[in-house]
Amino acid sequence: MTASTIKRSDATRQALLRAARAEFAQYGLAGARVDRIAEAAGVNKERIYGLFGSKDRLFDVIIVDTMREFMEVVQPLAETEPGDYVGKLFDYHRDHPQLLRLLLWEGLHRGADAHDVDGWRADHYGQKFDRAQEQFGVDEKQAGRLLLALCGLANWTHAVPQTTRLLLGDAASDTDATREFVKEFARAALRNLATTPQPVAPQPDATLPEPVNALTTPVDDAARRLREAQAAADAARAELATALRTAHAAGAGANQLARRVAGTMSRPLVLKLLTD
Repeated sequence: MTASTIKRSDATRQALLRAARAEFAQYGLAGARVDRIAEAAGVNKERIYGLFGSKDRLFDVIIVDTMREFMEVVQPLAETEPGDYVGKLFDYHRDHPQLLRLLLWEGLHRGADAHDVDGWRADHYGQKFDRAQEQFGVDEKQAGRLLLALCGLANWTHAVPQTTRLLLGDAASDTDATREFVKEFARAALRNLATTPQPVAPQPDATLPEPVNALTTPVDDAARRLREAQAAADAARAELATALRTAHAAGAGANQLARRVAGTMSRPLVLKLLTD
């Protein structure tokens, strides 16, 4: 095969990929038509089947090809401050909606069954998963959830523009304000994650406490500690009052005693206590 033939073949493939991406993004896997793709690319349908085998296989190739293009534009999370990463994701999906549309169509047509091309997607997400664990110091369960949360912050506004309009009204058009909000929200969430101890899984033979309502336990604990502190303060005040009366009866001056307990009991209160 000559160099010119290879060049023409590559140009044909790229034309097919561009036409197929636009078709699948607009109509999804079920609604896309191979004849429309062929017409837009300027080739016959047989050439498409010869290169890709089937419409489903072509869709798989388009997903990976579009994700690779995305990676050339948006710096990986492992190399980016998380708030900035969410902002870049937001901007990318706002300005280049095809990838998000393709992923939404894939979910509608295939559910959780994401097809792969030569293991590229499995390797890509495996690397993201491992880097998230290292970057944020989370365990295996939390790494995937953290990635989903960051992507959801950036993507959901674009995935459901009708809901965005219902919730924000005219402010829905101010995408810069929305981007800044989700960036700061991501930063705040990760600061909270960094200061929250990670749960430790109990050993199989550990004695577990009785189940409690996780939402009310912090409130109950705080209220209990405050009641205990208030009771201790009341007891300390009573003890101090007794000591003051004893010292005063032994000849200590009221003003002198008031100065000695400054910061714990006011002077008028000391004087009143000693004259009662």
